[in-house]
Parts: sequence; C-alpha cells; structure tokens
Amino acid sequence: MTLSDGPGMGLTPVVVTALETTSASDIVPGREPDVTPVLTRVGVPTPEYSRFFYRTVGGHWYWVDRIAWTYDQWFEWVSAPGYELWVCTVDGAPAGYFELDRQPDGNVELAYFGLLRRYAGLGLGGWLLTEALNRAWAEDNTTRVWVHTCELDSPTALANYQARGLRPVGTTTEFRDLTTPTPGPWRGSQAPTA
Repeated sequence: MTLSDGPGMGLTPVVVTALETTSASDIVPGREPDVTPVLTRVGVPTPEYSRFFYRTVGGHWYWVDRIAWTYDQWFEWVSAPGYELWVCTVDGAPAGYFELDRQPDGNVELAYFGLLRRYAGLGLGGWLLTEALNRAWAEDNTTRVWVHTCELDSPTALANYQARGLRPVGTTTEFRDLTTPTPGPWRGSQAPTA
C-alpha cells in the first residue's frame, strides 16, 4: 500500500479525523473490562517492542507509515525525549498498548493506541484509552492531548475516542493504494477472528 498526496488511478480517498481534549476534566471513563488488565510503563523501551505492537496491532488496519523503518529509525523514535510506551497485559500476555509523544509546548500526542485482536470486545479499549488519557494529563505542563484516526482504523476507534471525551477538530483526506492486503502480522493467511 502506498500513500499519495492526491487522487489518481487506483487510489482510494481516506478521511483522517483529528481529535483533542484540552482539559483532564473532559475525560469520560470507560467501563470496567471483562478481564483483569495490568498497565505498565516500559522503563527503557526497545525498538523491537515498539515495532512488535505497531505491526501486531496496526497490521490489520493499514498502519503502513513505519513498515519500512530500519532499526535505527525505531531506536530514534523510542529514544526521543517525551516518548512513553505503556503496555497492557492480561494474565501475563500482551493485550494492548499506547505510545505518548510529549512535546515541550505542553501538547501530548497519543501517537499509537490499540489492542491485539484476541482482546477486542472485552471492554479493554475504553479502559485502556481512559488510562492513556489519564497518563497524558499526568504532567503538570500538559495543555492539550490529541490523536488522529482514519476510516481504515478499527471500526470502533472513532466512537471510542469520542466516548472518552475527545472532540473532533478537523478532517483531511489522504489517497491510498488499497489494492494490496494489510501488511500483517498475518500476511498471506487469514487473520484469526476472536
């Protein structure tokens, strides 16, 4: 799949929505999940761990902007000032994650967020997003938390963001070549359904 600046033969328009919250009081907590999650901040994030979640969670949803990244690019991402990796586990197994990108001006991007397919439908999405927003607002200098999602993301993503108190602040259209299958992690085979 490729991303293009404009329409063209074989390209599909995809709407991207930006959302934000400007106060911790905007957060609307999700329900208690059906399982018992444990949330841990990864003290020294590794490129391999970040890449694992990116591919495993995002591979189903056409997250492709980092597919070709080298080890050095992943290392630079996880080593950047303001980067945080948080991992949700259930019974010791990775269930989901989020990455925060704190900027010096008080903006915090919820850069990546999602669940492994096995854990969808258990109430973890709302709970984990609540935790992500709480962690983003945990620093005193935070003035804005934002995220973007698109039509190719999980069908529940936009609704979950809005249900947790994030407000849409704009949309853009990207043009993507969707003629190739999603990049993984189950490339070449049918992804399991949970």
